[in-house]
Amino acid sequence: MELTAALREAVSVLWPVECAGCGALDVAVCPACRALLLDGRVHEALDGLPLVAAAAYEGPARALIGSLKEHGGRAEARALGAGLALALSVLPTAEPVLVPSSREGMRRRGFDPVVLVARAAGLRPTALRRGPAARGSGAQKERTIEERERAAQGSLVLPGRAARALAGRPVVVVDDVVTSGATVREAVRALRFAGCEPVGIAAVARTPRRVPR
Repeated sequence: MELTAALREAVSVLWPVECAGCGALDVAVCPACRALLLDGRVHEALDGLPLVAAAAYEGPARALIGSLKEHGGRAEARALGAGLALALSVLPTAEPVLVPSSREGMRRRGFDPVVLVARAAGLRPTALRRGPAARGSGAQKERTIEERERAAQGSLVLPGRAARALAGRPVVVVDDVVTSGATVREAVRALRFAGCEPVGIAAVARTPRRVPR
């Protein structure tokens, strides 16, 4: 036990580590940030469907997601996956279906952060696919709400084999961050078009809605 502690101390001196969420020293994700993802759920309704997110997209949760997207860290994926699993547990039991990252994001990173989080949550889910209408450059976060809605229209499809397997079955849309809701709305549309029955939306984080003054 003492040897393990000594090795950990030596490693921390040679390769300093800090929490990706809050900057706490000597740990990749600190207990406080892990707890936030297990006790900060956001519940709302989106077009009549229950939406549950592990946390609001701000503070440590936002920093953890940003770190995962940039580095693909396993510690961040495990922490975010635990939050996603808890969000899924309060929704109706159904087959999870992932919303894929944008093609631009996949080219830049070489991996899909939504898949990493889903695997960390113990899921091996079906995934939607980017359709021929998924055009345009620029990240979603750089677009206005209207631009997001237009960009999302017709951008997702459920592959034929998955559509046949899930036809008539309840499904839950799974995404990393829900901002305007345009992408998950498109996912719901694509799943209904394929004959599935969406019963909820699970996300790692939900952007706080701005209320007009």
